[in-house]
Amino acid sequence: MGRSVSYHLLQTLKRGAERLSEEARQQVCRYVMSQRDESEAFKNRGGRADLYYTLFGWMLCYALDISSDGSRRKAYLATFDTPRLNELHQTVLTLCRMLDRLLSLPRFTPDAVLRLAADDEPLQRFFATYQRHGSGGGTNAWAARLVTADGADAALRQRLLDMQHESGGFLAHEGVPMPDLLSTAVALFALSQQHVSLPYDVHPFIEAHWQEDGSFVATLLDEYGDVEYVFYGLLAIGSL
Repeated sequence: MGRSVSYHLLQTLKRGAERLSEEARQQVCRYVMSQRDESEAFKNRGGRADLYYTLFGWMLCYALDISSDGSRRKAYLATFDTPRLNELHQTVLTLCRMLDRLLSLPRFTPDAVLRLAADDEPLQRFFATYQRHGSGGGTNAWAARLVTADGADAALRQRLLDMQHESGGFLAHEGVPMPDLLSTAVALFALSQQHVSLPYDVHPFIEAHWQEDGSFVATLLDEYGDVEYVFYGLLAIGSL
């Protein structure tokens, strides 16, 4: 069975968690668990359970080996009426259902994870949102295209490399004032199988966006992080 992009994403995230020191890992785990409510859903920045944030939270539960109550997860997912959701949230719900099955495994063996993450179609649809939001250009759109093209486009690889800022992070678009963690994480993930050398060291950039409470922030102008950016922090670390 070939390794899907979904499998590669989950294993890269897990590798990022495994590269943390035990103290740092516990710090990140405490923050992630603090963002979960009694239904096993994860909270948005307004403090409310949110399906989109739950997607990132459940991927972090997998990567960090955080236990989760399966009956509560299933009850939470059952509250959603799929036809009433927009396209993005329908895709997120499909991915959350896959993660629910993954988190229900007694052991995360590579073969079991590979079987559950074999279908790339939902993740491809999720990546398509990055391409649309990028209006055909920019780091996030180019990274999504490079992942879905299986790294075959040398010109696209160079475009991504050219977006790295001297601070180590990646700019979302040409001309923006500073790099951000989302663009950096997706660029690193897309480039991680390309065997290319980065122009600048990215470690100081990631470290600068890591908060004392275990969260990660989007940019240095942000005061607070969230579970989505913990995901991008660990994805960036695992992609190096």
